[in-house]
This record gives sequence, structure tokens and C-alpha cells, in this order.
Amino acid sequence: MGKDKEQIELALSDFAENFFYLGGQPFSLDDYPHMRRIYNTEAKKVVMKFSRQTAKSTSLANILLARALMKPNFKQLYVSPAVAQTQEFVRDKLEPVIKNSPLIRDYFVDAHMVQNVFKKEFKNGSVINMRYALLNADRIRGISSDVCLFDETQDLRKDVIGVIEETMSRSVTKRSIYAGTPKRTKGTLADLWFKSSQNEYAIKCEACNHWNILGPDNIGANHLICSKCGNKLDLRKAKGQWVSTYEHMKDRPKMEGYRVCLLHFAHSPWVNWQDDVIYKMENQSTALFNNETLGLEYDSGAIPITKEEVIAACNPDFRMSPNPDKHSVGRPTIMGIDYGPVNSEKSHTCISIVQEREGKLQVVYAKKFLGKEADYSYIHEEIPKIFKKWNCSLLASDYGMGEAPNSEFRNRLGLEKVWPYQHLPTQKEPVRYNPKMRAYTMNKNWVMNKFFTMLKKGKLRLPNYQDIEPMTTDIRNVIIEYDEDKNKEKYTNVGPDDFVHATLFGSMALMMLTDSLRENLQ
Repeated sequence: MGKDKEQIELALSDFAENFFYLGGQPFSLDDYPHMRRIYNTEAKKVVMKFSRQTAKSTSLANILLARALMKPNFKQLYVSPAVAQTQEFVRDKLEPVIKNSPLIRDYFVDAHMVQNVFKKEFKNGSVINMRYALLNADRIRGISSDVCLFDETQDLRKDVIGVIEETMSRSVTKRSIYAGTPKRTKGTLADLWFKSSQNEYAIKCEACNHWNILGPDNIGANHLICSKCGNKLDLRKAKGQWVSTYEHMKDRPKMEGYRVCLLHFAHSPWVNWQDDVIYKMENQSTALFNNETLGLEYDSGAIPITKEEVIAACNPDFRMSPNPDKHSVGRPTIMGIDYGPVNSEKSHTCISIVQEREGKLQVVYAKKFLGKEADYSYIHEEIPKIFKKWNCSLLASDYGMGEAPNSEFRNRLGLEKVWPYQHLPTQKEPVRYNPKMRAYTMNKNWVMNKFFTMLKKGKLRLPNYQDIEPMTTDIRNVIIEYDEDKNKEKYTNVGPDDFVHATLFGSMALMMLTDSLRENLQ
């Protein structure tokens, strides 16, 4: 028998740099060493947050191709929101590397291999499928994959992503890459980013040894500067390393996240400092400049509360538990409930138990009923048990879609124990009782303003952030829209907001019943 051939292990970045050609030249990351870790990460889930002009599409194309050529019989799926985006990616980024790289052209493709805009086949059995899916995954059903790469993730729906990832159900690899350019601090890409390791590339200043995470303070009149001493930063000479910046999490996130912005490419031949940085900083909106130049989320006045303000509203000393402790005994306690449809991905039945604590409202327990628990037969049995355990005085409930379950709870808890609430946008009074409806009606803008004001002023406290963090997404899903025709603002939501309304209903009832809290209704 012949001698075994020696196998050489190559990282994806090494493979791309050794065998890929761009614009007639060998591809190289020598001037952009921070990109190598992004190419080579083996994390099962990776968030890649890019600003514009940072070689996002080139990097994604190289990662797809390198993995396809290095792994025989490997299946990958690329998905963007729109057909034009997918076609542009294939035409401008994927195909030029295939056609201009001798290794690929001579050894991995021939006339028998499918090479169209939606599918690329290679002689080693690997396949890259390209699709688009803005509102649904209908065009993707039937495909199987080992890796799903989502581009322009900020414009994709989370529920669509989940359906697409089912294409990996029979794969032993199962890797997802979520790439895009950030917008606001809420949305598909932002939600993934804030659950990741949030890696930032820190650069050491050669003059003062300060480590810089590139942002607005590093923008000098003519070049990058150290945010501490003001001296020039040369990324080709300075020492750099990736650092995780996540916080408020119990454990290290399993999902890797990387932010890459234009400032990391300040020395690139395609970047003109005055036109691409200074002019845009001085003339673009703050939101646009943060998103497209710095790769940072930015919320304008459309949000009623920031993530930092939500964290500040949390009581770090109060740990949430499904069971009341000795400090809960004898306190005024209300359970708020917002009903959600069974089997919905957008809304779920949620309860929030609120107590009076030293003249303030404290959320002591919250729960969403998911999966099998979302069935109303389960909810009808479970809610009375929780209600009794916490010795609640009332169930402050959702009237809008909840009259059927409200009737059930009146039978189980007692007629006087259920107080329904309903938002009425046209009502002038903040709150009033409607005897025909047997419900309290509320001016939506007034009560929503009150809810967010109380959170910001510390009059409504949440549990420790680590415990309540999944629920806080609901708070940040609420936005304010301006109606130009009516010259009015209104509250709406960009995702589930069940916890907000459950807490709001419970808080309203508690303030109406408790002397020390009633002044908050003014």
C-alpha cells in the first residue's frame, strides 16, 4: 500500500488568501487582520454587524466559497430579503471569484455543473443555494442545508428565519450566520446582536497605550485618532484584538457577534476620509451616520424608552421567583393579564404580578405561556393557582380579545375579582368605568405615557435585569408613530408587547385600589 498523503489543515481565511482572486489580484487580508477571526469562527451561531463600505458582501461570498470547496458534499443556503439583492450578490461578489480564481475554475466547475443565479454546484459535491424571503419562506421549502447565511438580516422577519433554519434539521453541522447593517436597537439584527458576545475590535494606541473601540471619539479632522490622547491611529501598525463587550447576562453567550465599521477600513484605497467620514458626519442624520458609517444601532425620538433606561428601572436586589417570599405577605397584590391567540408567533398570553412596595409599584413575577402552555385549557387551570399562591386581590385583564377567558375566570375566581381594561384612543378621561361593558376604558396615550414615565422615574420597578430580560424585549417593541394628517402621536408596536399591557393593567388596578399609589393617577 502506498504511503498516506499528508493532510494540511487550513483555516477559511488561509484558503481564501491562498486560492482566491479579486480584480485580477490574489485576495489578501494582510491590511485587515481583524477580518480573519470573522472568517474562521466555528461558532454555531454568528452575528456579523457591518456598516457600509466594509467588504461585507465580499466576506460573505468568500466564506461561502471557501467552505464549499474545503468540505465535500456540503450544502449552504444564502438568503436575502429581495430577489434583486440576491441577484446582485451572486453577480457582483460570488461569480467573479469563481471565474477569476484558477483553482475553482480549473478543478471545481465544468459545463456539467449548475452555475446559475440561484444555485452553484461544485465537483466535490458541495452546493450553494441562493434565495430571497421577505415575508415568508415559501421559495425555500424543500431545500436541505448544513449552513444558513442570512444577509441584510435587519430587514428579515424573525419568524421567517426560524422557518428557513428548519432546512438544517437533518444536518449534523447546523450553523447560522446573520449579517447586516444595524438600524435601531430593536429589530431582527439588533435582537440577535444583544444576545451575542458583542465582540469589538480594540486597538492599542502606540502613544499612550489606551485601547480604543472605534466610534465617534476616534474621528479626527484628517484621520483616525486615539480617543484618549488624540494622536493618530494607524491600524496597519497598531496592535489590535477582539474583546467581548456583552453585559447583564448570567453566562457567556453561545452566539458570537462581531461589529465591523468603516473606521476599521480607514486606510483602504476605496475610503476617502473627507468624503466618506467627515462630510457624512457633518451632513447626514445622526441615525444614518451611526448605522451606515459606524455600524451602531441608533434610536431617534420614535422610542419611548431606551435599553439603558429599562435596565435602570430594574431593581438589582429583587430576584424574581415563581413563589412569593416572606416580604410579599400582606402587601396589596394584583395580577395583570394580556391574552394572546393560541399558536401565535407574534403574541402570547402573559401575566405580570404587581405589588405595592414602600410607595412604589414592583413587578414581582411575570410569565409568558408558550408552547403547550399557550392552550387556554391549561391557562384556565393555571392562572387561578398562581392567583391564589400570590394572594392576589384582583385579576386586571384584557377586555379587547379576552371576554371569553374573562367569563371563565369570573366563574373560577368570582365576579368581583376580574376587572377588564380596554384602550380607547378617542377617550378624553384617563380612566373611567363603563357599566355596559363591565370594564374600565382608558385613554391609550395617557396610560402609555404614564407607564413609561413611571419606569423612567423609578415609580414602577422591574426585577433584577437578568431575571426579567426576556420580558424587556416587549417594552422595547413599543414605538411612537406620528400621524401627520391628525397631527398626533400614537403608540404602536413592532413585535410582541404582551408584558407591557399585562403590567399596565395590573399597575392601573393597584393604583386605583391603594391609597399610597393613587396620586400616580393624577
